[in-house]
Amino acid sequence: MSPDPFEDFFARERAEVRELPAGEERWEALLAESRRPRRHGAVLWLGAAAAAAVVATGLVLGTGHGPGLQQASDTASTTSAAPRPTVTVTRTVTAAPTGSAPAKVPASTATTAPATTAPGSQVLPVPATFGIASMTNAGGGHLFALGSASCPSGGCTAVVASDDDGRTWATRSSITDLTTKGPLYTPAGSRQLVGVRFATPQVGYVYGGQVRRTTDGGRSWSPVDVGGRRVLSLEIGGGTAWMVTAEQCRHGAAAADRGCTGLEVWSSPVTGTRATRVEAMNLASPVESAWVSMAGADAYVSVAYFDRDVQTLPRRVSGAPETLARPQGCPDLGGVWLWGSAQGRGGLVAVCQLHDAKDSYGVATSGDGGATWSSARLAPGLGPVTPSGIWMTSVDRGRLVAVTRGLPTSGVDDQPTALVVSRDGGSTWDTPTGIDNSRGWSWAGAAGGPLVYALASGDAGYALSTDSGATFETVPLRR
Repeated sequence: MSPDPFEDFFARERAEVRELPAGEERWEALLAESRRPRRHGAVLWLGAAAAAAVVATGLVLGTGHGPGLQQASDTASTTSAAPRPTVTVTRTVTAAPTGSAPAKVPASTATTAPATTAPGSQVLPVPATFGIASMTNAGGGHLFALGSASCPSGGCTAVVASDDDGRTWATRSSITDLTTKGPLYTPAGSRQLVGVRFATPQVGYVYGGQVRRTTDGGRSWSPVDVGGRRVLSLEIGGGTAWMVTAEQCRHGAAAADRGCTGLEVWSSPVTGTRATRVEAMNLASPVESAWVSMAGADAYVSVAYFDRDVQTLPRRVSGAPETLARPQGCPDLGGVWLWGSAQGRGGLVAVCQLHDAKDSYGVATSGDGGATWSSARLAPGLGPVTPSGIWMTSVDRGRLVAVTRGLPTSGVDDQPTALVVSRDGGSTWDTPTGIDNSRGWSWAGAAGGPLVYALASGDAGYALSTDSGATFETVPLRR
């Protein structure tokens, strides 16, 4: 019988297979090849064949996510009561040095949360596909950012961190079963994250369609029970995580097909693993967006509607809850939205609709937690009133940074956003030096002292101001 040409072909190919040493250099070479823009069918097939050869030679690449990454599986159980919080147990698999045995994987002894991966002993760079959506400053030079990324299974979420005040960044974990869309959208689905907040360099939260908590600096995440609700906003102050939640959010172009309903305020001590309901807001209409603002340990909730004729005044939800008085000069039928000042307890900034001929915004400030207000100042630099509103951050009551049309939305809103700054409590507004307003800004946050951060939608870095928003510079997450 004549030799089988197919067997001969594969015999020759098997003879050519070389065992490759494990290690970070080899992994980085594979990553570099995979990121080249020319990806034809033959190259993709060869990439799959190479992967099969790597598996056959026993090279340890973690659980399909690179050297030193960690993987957890979803075996969460449910009962007839509220879902029981589960614990993420991560497994570290590190690429073995040449000539050594592969690292051992410790057996899991507890129920695990949905798939989360994190670096082990090796420092991994920020993913090349990372698009920043949210960031937070935990103090002491510890910064964290949440963003979209690409995982082997498709779109996912990455948490990255810096321990040297932003000079260098590394990946802390990949949350493979959740996606991230960013702060300009309300979380309509249970798998969509919109933000990250840290109380300390070790304890933090990601939130949106659900909430997860870390106690190891973002390397692993455990679910927090919030009754299956959507978390529109989460902020931390006085050792408590405050959340404004909705029963559901719908996205749509028509007013009847959009908005969040069933709003409730929940909270949890940062040392706890469960959140509890503080109060139901009992709002008659769907809201376009709602958010928590902190002024020291005081938590306030503001609500914005698609229908401008329906309004709810801001409410303090911590301590003895109460609805705040309308600032002087803000019309009785206009909307009012609130932000706490980074200067500390008692400092507040309010934005309201003036209903003048140009449909302008007004800005008022308070130094006593809203007991008294300055008269609302006309703020033409913020543009006309729109359903997507104004997002504000306050260094103090005089120095303000705003994103025009920057509130989260539950509808289709393609209006351009802009980053502007005021040095006189909101009377005049200018574009800061170093800012390109053609990029589309999504968020700004004051972090105490003169520090202000700003995010542009989908960017791989952020903008930093060290002079209260007068000038900004771009900080890349990958160098």
